[in-house]
Amino acid sequence: MSTPPEAGPARRAAERAARESYGRLVAFLASRSGDVAAAEDALALAFAAALRQWPVDFNSGRLDAVCGLFADDVVLIYPDSANRDHDEFCDQMRKLFDDATAKFSYAAPDINEVIVDGDLAVVRLIWTLTVRNESGQVLETTVEDGVDVFRRQDDGSWKIHISHAFTR
Repeated sequence: MSTPPEAGPARRAAERAARESYGRLVAFLASRSGDVAAAEDALALAFAAALRQWPVDFNSGRLDAVCGLFADDVVLIYPDSANRDHDEFCDQMRKLFDDATAKFSYAAPDINEVIVDGDLAVVRLIWTLTVRNESGQVLETTVEDGVDVFRRQDDGSWKIHISHAFTR
């Protein structure tokens, strides 16, 4: 799967509104149609589109955007590594971005399911990470099933509270 092109201003604004004002948007959409489930489905699509931005930010080395998706109290549980918190994760990302001997890149995630309920959202997805050496030769490709639990923050934004990956 290829990485989608950069989102345009209208799409970015819609995705930001979905992340930051979910409850109000569901209420507004449901008041128009009377169908809360359809309103939640529409917002889940916007939510998934926003999540697809993460590998674009990662592949571009935008550390603030990469770390910004995760809550300050996040727990990251990944194969073959100790559980990490926000600071440890961001330190690891900084080291990856600074590594001149290898290039790490993520493909757009394969999002299998998004379930939104109140202030929580669960995303079941598959990530593919490719590591290349300085000459561009593929050293490793890892495919990981994952579950990310997003929680609405006090400021209304959505951030990952728990991220758990499972190597295939």
